[in-house]
Amino acid sequence: MRIKLKMTFTKLNLPINYNSIIQGFIYNNISDEKFRKFLHDKGFKYEKRNFKLFTFSRIEGKYQIDKKRKRISFESPIYITISSLVDEFLNDFGNTVLNEKEMYLGDNKINIENMEVENKNINNEEIDIKMLSPIVIYSTVDIHGHKKTIYHAPGEALFDELIYENLKKKYNVVYNEEINNEDFNILPKRTYPVITRYKGFIIKGWLGEFKVRGDKKLLKLAYDTGFGSKNSQGFGCFEIRE
Repeated sequence: MRIKLKMTFTKLNLPINYNSIIQGFIYNNISDEKFRKFLHDKGFKYEKRNFKLFTFSRIEGKYQIDKKRKRISFESPIYITISSLVDEFLNDFGNTVLNEKEMYLGDNKINIENMEVENKNINNEEIDIKMLSPIVIYSTVDIHGHKKTIYHAPGEALFDELIYENLKKKYNVVYNEEINNEDFNILPKRTYPVITRYKGFIIKGWLGEFKVRGDKKLLKLAYDTGFGSKNSQGFGCFEIRE
C-alpha cells in the first residue's frame, strides 16, 4: 500500500540533501510509540540484515536550488509518496498527519492538503517503471583491512543479481518462505546517476526509467517496499508506467 501526500505552505526551504528530514517526519508521525521504536531501531530481521519494509519518494514539485548555500526552495504545493508492505504502519501514519493541526517539515510549517491511498495489484511479469527516488545497490569489500563500499550501475551483472538477492531476502522476511524464480532482470532505458549525502555518508544511486521482468509476487513486493538498498532512507521508490 502507499499514500501520496499533497502539502501546501507559505515557504519551504530545505538542505539539498533532505532525505533524513523526510525520514524523521515519517517516524515522528507514527503514534504507536512501541511500533515506532521497533521500526526505527530494529525493523524486520533476516539473518544479519534488518529491513524496515518501507520507502519514500523525493519531493515532487517546482523548486529552485541555491548552489552556494546548498539549499533548495520549493513552490507550493509539493507531493511526497510513502510506500510500505506494513498497512498498519501507513494507516497509523496517515491518520496522524490528517488529524495533526500543526505540522513541520524541517523548520517549515506545512499543511496536509490531501492524501491519496493506493493499493495496486501487479498482474504482469514485465513492467516499465520510473524511479521516484534513486535506486541504490552496492557491495562491501575488504581492501587491506579497510572496508570499501562499491556502488553498482545499471547494466552491470551485479546490479541485477544483487537487487534480485535483496528482494528474495525481503520475501523471506515477509512470507517466511524461499522464492527461487531465476527469471529476473532490470534493464535501464533512460537513467542517470545521482549523488546524495545522508548523515555525512555519500550514496550513489540512479534515477530514470527501467524495464523490469520477474515473478509478480516479487514485483509487488518491490513496489511496496522499494528496489535495492537503503529504502527507508528514501531510495528505491518507483511508479509503474502504464
